[in-house]
Amino acid sequence: MAAPWARGALGRIKGRLQGVDCINTFHFATNTVVNDPPQIDTLLLQIAEALLDCALTTLLPAVTGEYVLIDCDARLIYPTPGDPVIATAPAGSVGDLGPTSVSFASSLLNVRTGFGGRHGRGRKFLPPPGEANVAVSAIDAPTLAALAQFGICLAGKFMGANKTTDWNLGVLSRTLAGSSNVNFDAGFFIATQLSPVSLMAKMGSRKIGKGS
Repeated sequence: MAAPWARGALGRIKGRLQGVDCINTFHFATNTVVNDPPQIDTLLLQIAEALLDCALTTLLPAVTGEYVLIDCDARLIYPTPGDPVIATAPAGSVGDLGPTSVSFASSLLNVRTGFGGRHGRGRKFLPPPGEANVAVSAIDAPTLAALAQFGICLAGKFMGANKTTDWNLGVLSRTLAGSSNVNFDAGFFIATQLSPVSLMAKMGSRKIGKGS
C-alpha cells in the first residue's frame, strides 16, 4: 500500500521517569476508509492497543524500573485532526531493570524508510535501561536484544505484508507535510527497518530542571 492515504494518525506511548513525562510518538498511515465516528475510534484503537501490547511485553523488559507506563493513545492528524482513543496500562506497569541516575538518559531506536536524507529517517528516544546494564556508554548485549524485540513487535503489527493492523508505521516529515499536514501524502514515508543503537543517547527535553 502507498499514497494516497485515507487517514494519518499519531500514536503515543506515555509514561513517567523520575517524575518527568516520558512520551514516545509514532506516525501511521492507512488506506482503510471509514467515516462513522465509532468506526474511526475502532480503527484508532488498533494503534493504541498494539502499542500498549508491545510496551508491556517487550519495552518494559528493556528499561529501568523507575519508568512507569501509564497508557497509549492514538488520534487522527489527517485529513482532519481528532480526539485521542486511549488504551490504559495495568496498575504497576514498570520497567524490569535496575535504577538509573538521570532523567535524560535514553535508549535509541532508529527508524529507516529507504529514502535518503533527513526526511526519510527518524529517531525514537526510549526510556533508558538501568545503570548496571550500561558500561562506558554501551548497552549490554541482553538489554540490546530486548530493545530489538520491541522493534520486532512493532514491525509485526505495523510493517510488511503480514502486519496485524490496518496501519503502516512510518516517518512524517513536518517540512514536507506542511501546515496542518495538508501535504501528508508527500511527507509520510513507510518504515522498512527499526534498529536499536548500542550506545546510550540523551533526550534533552526530558531533563529535570530544564527551562528553570
